[in-house]
Amino acid sequence: MHYHIALHELILAIIIVLVLVLVLIIMVLAYSFYSYRILHNRQSWRHVIEYKIMETIVGSDDDEDRKSEFAKHLKEPSFRALFLDVLVDSDRKFSGAAKQSINRLFHDFKLEDEAWRKLRHRKAYLVAGGVQELAAMNVEEAIPEITNKLNDPRTAVYQEAQYAIVTYNGYEGLGFLDHFERPLSDWQQLRLLYSIHDIPEQTELQVGSWLKSTNDSVVIFTLRLIRKFRLMTLYTEVFQLMNHHSNKVRMQAIRTMQAIENSKTIEQFITLFDHQPLEVQNEILKAMKVARSRECEYFLKEQLWNHTEVSIKISAAEVLVVLGEVSYLHEIAEKEDTYEELKQIIKHALQEKKC
Repeated sequence: MHYHIALHELILAIIIVLVLVLVLIIMVLAYSFYSYRILHNRQSWRHVIEYKIMETIVGSDDDEDRKSEFAKHLKEPSFRALFLDVLVDSDRKFSGAAKQSINRLFHDFKLEDEAWRKLRHRKAYLVAGGVQELAAMNVEEAIPEITNKLNDPRTAVYQEAQYAIVTYNGYEGLGFLDHFERPLSDWQQLRLLYSIHDIPEQTELQVGSWLKSTNDSVVIFTLRLIRKFRLMTLYTEVFQLMNHHSNKVRMQAIRTMQAIENSKTIEQFITLFDHQPLEVQNEILKAMKVARSRECEYFLKEQLWNHTEVSIKISAAEVLVVLGEVSYLHEIAEKEDTYEELKQIIKHALQEKKC
């Protein structure tokens, strides 16, 4: 009797497990089908949207059947969202009349409403998307709200707001740097620099104040800005950063000094050298390599012979090659009393020259 009950319970348990497995399989298949359908729709919709944009740009958007079909698609929220994404992406690729045509599509199909809804959403990625879309489509009414997003605690939001304001206002849009305390990533710095095409005269005072920021990333961005626009009058302020607590700032300062160099730059590099950490010393040698000044020849030979770090010896040898001191290096390498490590360093530098 007990045997039959146990067997019955075992069979029931197996059936339940099989049913659960079957249900799980059905759910997985259903989700896969749903995902495939979404992907297929997005691919087909993208073709429809791109064709619409092309027709609008070339001025041949007069097929009534296509217009009717496009209007049906627009009733789908997912289609409208994709349409907005593609428009913003296309806006970056075109200029002039084509850009104006894309902007007209944005307004004609009332996609501005979608972007506004995103801007006022709670989710960070949607807010950032709304900022990006309104900025790309030049909705000037959005500037005050986008400006408020500069103080948003969420990285994605305030970064997109920074980019939007600088895109709108150019150099003037960088005013947020006066009191900015959060990290400014390298990627964000490049985006902002790319958006600034010129700077007004008499900006040295404001730029100089950014060099004194307690935010290292703001200082680094400012050094890159000085390099881009060759702000020679700020050379002294840049030189003073060679005592900065951050090695990253010092290395950017070296690159900037080299970019806006004057008659004292090489001498200053030589004077600074011994008091700098290894990675900063290497950066100084890279700057000397770019400068190609014979003023540093004796200094480089001294580093090649006497510096304790192999990396510095290698860099010094490579700069000497650039300065045309190949014969000198060959002569050292061929001497019997030259120690083996130095011979290998010189051979490496000469080999690099051949490459």
